[in-house]
Amino acid sequence: MNLKTKTILAALVAVCLCTFAGYQAGRTSAERKAAEAQATLYQLNRESISGLSAEGTIYVIGHKSPDSDTVCTAIAWARLLNMLGYEAEPAITMPVNNETAYILKEAGVETPEELPDAAGLSIFLVDHSEYAQAAEGMTDAHIVGILDHHGVGNVYTGHQIMYDARPIGATATIVWLNYMNYGLEIDKETAYLLLGAILSDTANLTGTTTTEADRAAIPALAEIAGVTDTEALYAALHAEALSYAGKTDEEILFGDYKEYETAGVKYGIGLVNALNDEIAAELAVRMKAALQEYADTRSADLMYASVGIRENNEKIDYIVPADEYSEQVLKDAFPDYDEYNGTAYIFRTGLGRKTKFVPGLTDYLNAHPHE
Repeated sequence: MNLKTKTILAALVAVCLCTFAGYQAGRTSAERKAAEAQATLYQLNRESISGLSAEGTIYVIGHKSPDSDTVCTAIAWARLLNMLGYEAEPAITMPVNNETAYILKEAGVETPEELPDAAGLSIFLVDHSEYAQAAEGMTDAHIVGILDHHGVGNVYTGHQIMYDARPIGATATIVWLNYMNYGLEIDKETAYLLLGAILSDTANLTGTTTTEADRAAIPALAEIAGVTDTEALYAALHAEALSYAGKTDEEILFGDYKEYETAGVKYGIGLVNALNDEIAAELAVRMKAALQEYADTRSADLMYASVGIRENNEKIDYIVPADEYSEQVLKDAFPDYDEYNGTAYIFRTGLGRKTKFVPGLTDYLNAHPHE
């Protein structure tokens, strides 16, 4: 190789090295800017809730008749608030159900303490915004925030609060998103709680309100929680949800019971799980007797038990009215039921409490004011 050729090759190598160095420098600069922008976004998101007007401990609490989403969300959100410098504690309104107890046990997390009276306390509500569903004394509480995935309720404040409500499958998914929004790491225990809550509230991602965010949350949280088979976990949760061992009919009826108020009418709906039509029909008879015996223990004008089957992609609901007035409103609001078996009105395409039952009753009661 002559001197001229060597000179040309050396020049080409130098140009390539300079080009590569420039590319690397540009990429490093872009990555640095992206990281700085992400860090700024994390900080701004954290700052956006730095003005919570809380005095003392913030009690994070869900609705009455607590389910897995409301309990696990309360724990996970209290942990997030603590990471951001607040003093927060999760609480529950009453004892948890079998499914929730299973999740807490497997996660290695203690059940939160019951809060008998919220009056005068700083409260962050999760998974509801209805006074009828809230802990006692909530109208006299200092509410600093609401995290929810239902319709807007009747909770009100005269001051600024954090309000994050999204049309999503589980409140736990909103918590997961906010951990990422604030740049906070989710520990193994918290990941297990959120995973169980999302699987429960979306019926293993088959619920009609399930979103892509819920679907993305499952594998992400499962990896952190060390869960290799989410189908097996859901099967275990479902078995616990279907188990009413040791429960009285009153406990079954009010185990997942929520009250609402529309146009001056308060109505309550208790959800009950069943494996098949035979069990659903049997439970409907038992819930009819329970409604007649215990309806007076609640202040609702209308009351229903909704015995639901969620098996093999089927969604069937046996709706049991407590009395003649409840029955007439049900038939007027939902005339397209498939069958009446003498106890329950059967909807073979489902009458989900969150997606159809409550919205339908709300629309009907607003259009037909009760005198």
